[in-house]
Amino acid sequence: MTKGDVVVVSELTKKYCRQVALNAVSFSIERGSVVGLIGPNGAGKSSILKILAGIITGTSGDVIISGCSVAENVMRAKQHVSFMPENNPLPDHLRVGEYLRFRAELKGIPTKKIRQNAEKVMRQCDLYYEARYRMIKTLSKGYRQRVGIADAMLGNSEIVILDEPTIGLDPHQIIGVRKIIDANRGSRTILLSSHILSELETVCDNFIIINRGRIVATGSLGELSNNVQGKNIFCARIGGDEQTIRENFQGVQVIEFKRSSCNEDHMIKFEAAEEAYRLLLLKISSNRELSVRKIGPVECSLEEIFLNSTRRCRDQDNVDDP
Repeated sequence: MTKGDVVVVSELTKKYCRQVALNAVSFSIERGSVVGLIGPNGAGKSSILKILAGIITGTSGDVIISGCSVAENVMRAKQHVSFMPENNPLPDHLRVGEYLRFRAELKGIPTKKIRQNAEKVMRQCDLYYEARYRMIKTLSKGYRQRVGIADAMLGNSEIVILDEPTIGLDPHQIIGVRKIIDANRGSRTILLSSHILSELETVCDNFIIINRGRIVATGSLGELSNNVQGKNIFCARIGGDEQTIRENFQGVQVIEFKRSSCNEDHMIKFEAAEEAYRLLLLKISSNRELSVRKIGPVECSLEEIFLNSTRRCRDQDNVDDP
């Protein structure tokens, strides 16, 4: 745990009768970050989110929300969290504007600021002009999702938890959700759970991968990519004489060296320790005979990382089974 952590989960276990949903799960979330929680169906994602939101309790372990233990004072901890569940329950008999003002009142927003807050989130979620007077029962799946997101964004909760927020949204609406998340990045901590890995890859700073009730990987995309590859892999596109380029790359392990098909640049894929990489950068950037077009680490996609991490967990379980 560090001073910057707003969520700290320690040895959290959740059992439903004999079914173990979470098995001694531990992780932390830094204040102001956007974190993606991913895992197969039945991995334990919903249990984690519901425990963080104070909807259910863990069987053992501890969860600290903004310095407050959920087990010791769930009501106080819940004041720091807004939660949008996957199956977003909404009252059909209210209009969108009425519902959001009602929710703002329940969240303790001062009376004079209720209408202002409701209008703000309706504008953010593209509900103000098209849906604020509509009955919720007449809304499509996409509009209902947007109402749920608007509800979660009401007020000034430090932590916003969104479970499958983009289900039912078209590409334009998904971009809108991305803009909402970006607008709150840094000022709020946002925890997202989604099966759309490409979307999480776009918006999240860090990731938590869970499988069979256990955390199998955590970190940024770069950190997770290095763990999957087991080494630091980089790629460069450099213009210049081939022999000069090869001379500058002595000292690192070149995996692939080829000329670009569209110009005279050379594509180099190589492995290097951090110190060797820094020295290489200094050497080639100061060489006037070379033009560095691009250089940086090769990252796996989130999908590749997810499949690799969950496969390793399954293989380990098979080894452990008698």
